[in-house]
Amino acid sequence: MKSVFNYLTPMTHNRHWLFIAYCLLPTAYCFSQTDTTQKQVNVNDVEISTKKVTRLEMSTMNVEVINSGDLVKDACCNLSESFENTATVDVNFTDAVSGAKEIRMLGLDGVYTQIMIENIPSIRSLGNTFGLNYIPGPLMSSIQVNKGAGSVTNGYESMTGQINVELKKPQTADRLFVNLFLNQDLRSELNLISATKINKQWSTLTSLNGQLSLLKMDFNRDHYLDNPLVKNLNLFHRLTYMSGGLFSFWLNAAATIEDRKGGSIHFNPNESRFAQNNWGMNLNTRRVEVFAKTAFNLPNENFIGIQYKYIYQNQFGYVGRRDYTALEHFGYVNFIYQKNLNEDEDALKVGASFLTDYVTEQFDTFNRNRLELVPGVFTEASFSFGTDKKVQLVTGMRVDQHNKYGTFVSPRFNLRWNIVYDLSLRVSAGRGYRVPTLFAENFGLLANSRAITIDPNIKAEQAWNYGASLNYKFFLGFREGNINVDYYRTDFIHQVVVDLEDARQLQFYNLPGKSFANAIQAEISYEVIKRFDVKLAYKYEQAKTDYNSGRKIIPLRPQHRGLVSLQYITRNNHWRFNTGLNWFGKTRIPDTSLNDEANKRGTKSKDFFQLNAQVTFKWKQWEVYLGGENLLNFLQKNPIISGDQPFSNQFDASLIWGPLRGAMAFTGVRFVLK
Repeated sequence: MKSVFNYLTPMTHNRHWLFIAYCLLPTAYCFSQTDTTQKQVNVNDVEISTKKVTRLEMSTMNVEVINSGDLVKDACCNLSESFENTATVDVNFTDAVSGAKEIRMLGLDGVYTQIMIENIPSIRSLGNTFGLNYIPGPLMSSIQVNKGAGSVTNGYESMTGQINVELKKPQTADRLFVNLFLNQDLRSELNLISATKINKQWSTLTSLNGQLSLLKMDFNRDHYLDNPLVKNLNLFHRLTYMSGGLFSFWLNAAATIEDRKGGSIHFNPNESRFAQNNWGMNLNTRRVEVFAKTAFNLPNENFIGIQYKYIYQNQFGYVGRRDYTALEHFGYVNFIYQKNLNEDEDALKVGASFLTDYVTEQFDTFNRNRLELVPGVFTEASFSFGTDKKVQLVTGMRVDQHNKYGTFVSPRFNLRWNIVYDLSLRVSAGRGYRVPTLFAENFGLLANSRAITIDPNIKAEQAWNYGASLNYKFFLGFREGNINVDYYRTDFIHQVVVDLEDARQLQFYNLPGKSFANAIQAEISYEVIKRFDVKLAYKYEQAKTDYNSGRKIIPLRPQHRGLVSLQYITRNNHWRFNTGLNWFGKTRIPDTSLNDEANKRGTKSKDFFQLNAQVTFKWKQWEVYLGGENLLNFLQKNPIISGDQPFSNQFDASLIWGPLRGAMAFTGVRFVLK
């Protein structure tokens, strides 16, 4: 029986399909994974194991895979630290005090990339603040990075791509996994994962993750903490029922509690922050996430399934002397019916979804509240045709009716052509929408004394994305290699412009003209000698926006990036050596000419290199690893403007383009009981 619950995309050709989708609403169910014999089942029913896999070769979409082997190349304590060895996704700190990280993809912020857990929307809205930190690295089994518009089965919010995180399954996970991590700044982490197979049908998995960062460090002597003080506890539990026949069910729940403090090294949060001249921030987060999947395998290659999701998040605290509180209740239900048409993977899918999102944000004197109610319908057709079925086409459409912003129409198109043996071309195009959550999605930009102005009529964002990818798989010396070249462009129809061009203001307003991003990436990977893998990558990204002051390159984003990633594993598999060298080009820095001479910054940053390395020794059930980050010790000098006068109108800790911490050593140990 084929697994059909993984990546279900839609298309609505006409009113007939809309009618069918609405009729299916009371009874249809959305798909999940059912094949218990597979190690992991991911996008488009392609199996991913711990072997070296860089791309889903049979996928119609352009999907790069970060598998379980990649996830241990660095000490990936959470999702935000899992992209060091891929050039597709950039990760950077948003400011110099909070420790918040954001991803960037195809030249744009991560809010334009839909982030999912097992193909259900997850990191969004309030979750964009620190949500990447709430997914423990050891709990992940793989990550699929899909460039381009991708699928609409899981909603309308994908613009530049989709990142899907697959978690460990209790049917295949180790009985016990323990990971202890400690770095030079005494950041300590403990990961415990236990899987139990109750019987042939029932199994459970429980994960406990804790982080403590309590040591105050100030290596650059700017009188501000190099890293925030963090107390984090994350609990995850899942229960699965696999009948092996008609019916399967998954229930998952996660809870996160975090307390995060940053700012001046002498700041005392127990004293009145209004009575001292030291600047501080504090954010407390309480998050509960529940998601489930139900699936039915029916006769004659018919499948029915459902996905459900609920998220509660409450975060409160302050940034300097400005209070911040936010609350979110998010609900999501997604129904799909699929009919497999033949043995060539041709399929037809129709379905319906309903999304509700209640969000309140209060920052200083600003109050932003919204209630979203969004029913939607979709359909998708997958076809293979041509000589030897060399052409694969996935075309879809969804229509959503937003209670505040009207009708969202999201067409998607993905085509794969096997030009000749081992040479393939992928082409994609599609449109996406999203509703911004201004403060949570720009939390790092609040660490300053800028006056904030917000357009009273902020619109939903809307963009087209289209691109192409050429992939060639070759064999040299009986060893496999891959060459991949991508080009993607994103054009915004509506966008919320985040304007830092005036050193005294942070402005949010609707796009007055055009905004676009171009991204070109070339990558080659090859096993140079047996067990010695090399990956080389280069990308160029250019994103421009029309500000009120004119068209400019979006600031604080490097246009050039290079990557060299090396891995060697000894013959007996006891030793593994990993190293990655990243080059980041220059970035544009927003204008600071209004500041005093000592607080002015140049208009461009330096380019710089970052070197990471790790050595791992494996013996029986034990692994011990030792490594270092930013080994070249490059630092952004004076990242905080006017740090000695934190409540002046020139204070700014948000203009971050480079590393904030110098060379950092870490060590850890893993224990696995099969």
